[in-house]
Order: sequence, then structure tokens, then C-alpha cells
Amino acid sequence: MRLQCILGMDIGGTNVRAGLVDKEHNLYHFRIINTQSMRDGVNNKSFVENLTDRIEAYIEAFEDRFEVVGVSVGFPSTIDKTRRIVLSTPNIDGLDNVPIADILEKRLNIPVYVNRDVNMLFYRDLHQFHIGSDCVALGCYIGTGFGNAIYVKGEILLGKNGVAGELGHIPMLGLNASCGCGNCSCIETRASGRYLEALVAKEFPDVTIGKVFTKYASHPRIEQFIEYLSLPIATEINIFDPDYIVLGGGILQMEDFPIDTLEKYIVRHSRKPYPAENLVLLYSEMAQENGVIGAGIYGFSARERANKDSAYQQRRA
Repeated sequence: MRLQCILGMDIGGTNVRAGLVDKEHNLYHFRIINTQSMRDGVNNKSFVENLTDRIEAYIEAFEDRFEVVGVSVGFPSTIDKTRRIVLSTPNIDGLDNVPIADILEKRLNIPVYVNRDVNMLFYRDLHQFHIGSDCVALGCYIGTGFGNAIYVKGEILLGKNGVAGELGHIPMLGLNASCGCGNCSCIETRASGRYLEALVAKEFPDVTIGKVFTKYASHPRIEQFIEYLSLPIATEINIFDPDYIVLGGGILQMEDFPIDTLEKYIVRHSRKPYPAENLVLLYSEMAQENGVIGAGIYGFSARERANKDSAYQQRRA
């Protein structure tokens, strides 16, 4: 008997990660593929066509041992509220206003589940930290950009259009840099790996970005950068008064990152006495597989919900 799995995928601007995830969240046949090998124009096909080809080949390669009951994909994009359409993807050409779930389902003949990549990471962390459905939790993931997800009443908050949690795009007076979203003055133009890279190149040319915290953690410009990171986190804490705040992403995983300094500024900018006095900060473990496992968790959850809805409709018929 073949093992039922979800094919989980984490689409990034640099790499695509994929693997088979079973109901117990075990991962099999994890793969990393260069995103550029699927870009628009390769094989005279669109990105979506190349992605579909890769998914089909992956499923066929393991179909003797695994029954793929769904494909669950996290995109570095805004996704519509139905979780069927990729609205905007700044770093990958050919992924704007694409009904990706419909396209993949038509070709693959299995259910397809789509979400933001940061939501997939957060699903994995919600499971890892045993965060219950009665809790309010925030996920802040600082990498190239500033990713965010909000968990309330057992669900990740979507908002009217499906794009809730764009925390990196809080506007701040005095910041005039253009953002990838098309606006100016977004906090992400100062609170992101993209900005840190530019800062290191300009102010600290004697070190690589990977060593900047080792040598310059107490430098005023680095302290200022850390405070910028804390501002959107503290803002959201003050709005939601959460049970848990999950922090992660590549920046926080860098060598000698000053976690104590970040926590100091988060507390400083949080409302006193509460929520500042009893914040619970959790730190996500950095692993290439996390987004794939999270996609698998989301896929099984969405599949179960769809099956329940179908059974309910049949009872009403």
C-alpha cells in the first residue's frame, strides 16, 4: 500500500524546495531546484509551465511508493482570499495575476493548495511550538524582506482581499526610499536583509555581511538597524496583545546576531505595563525544509476541510 503524502513546495526567488510530507509531518525525498532553471523563456515555456513540468516529473518519479493526494505550494507573493490566484510576485517574472491553482489542477488532476510562503513557515512553527487554536500568535520572519503572519482563533488571518500581514509595508515618515511594492517609506526599506546588505557595503566594507554582527554588533548604525527591526514587531504586539511571538528568518540566524538587543528594543517599544511585561518570544529554527513541511501541514488541513465541506453538502442534498 502506497503512503499518502502531500507534495509540499516552497517557491523562492533563488531556489524552489520540494518534498513529500505524510500525515505525521515526516518528510521524504527533499529536493532543492534553482528557480532560474524554470524562469520565463526556459524551454520556450513560461515559469508556470516549467513549474508544472517539474511537479509532474517529481510525482511520477515516486509514484510506486507514494500516493500524492495533493500539491501545496508557498509563493513569495500576495495571494487572493480564495487561495487560488497569485496576485503579485515582485521577484519572479510571470507570476502576477495567475490563477495558479486552477492551472495546476487541470494538468495534474489532483487538488492544489496555495498560500504565502511566510504562512507556510508559520504553519510549521505553530505545530512545532504546540500553539493552540485558542491562542493569538504572531510570526515575524526577517530575511530579504520582512515576512509576517497573524494567527487568531485557529486560523491565519487573511483579511478582506487575502493580503493581511504585510507588516513590512507600514509607512514611516522620514523614510523616502522606494519599496519593491511600489510605495515609498515602507519600514521594510530599513528593516530587511536587503537594507542590511546595502548598509554593510557602504559603512562596513572591511567585512562580509555574514560577519557584520561579529565585529560591529554594538556600532550605532547596527544598533539603529536592530531598532528598525523591532518597530513593526512592537507595533503588531501593541495591536494584538499576543500569547506568542515567533521570530525567525535568515537575518536572525546570522552569526552573532544580537538577540538581546532586538529583545530590548521590542520591549522598549511595547506598551507598558502590558503587553510588554509578559511577552513570550519564541525563535524559529532555521532549516531549508521548514517551508516544505509547513506546506504539507497546510495541505492536509485544507484537504480535511474540503472533505468535511463536501460531506456536509452531500448531506444537505
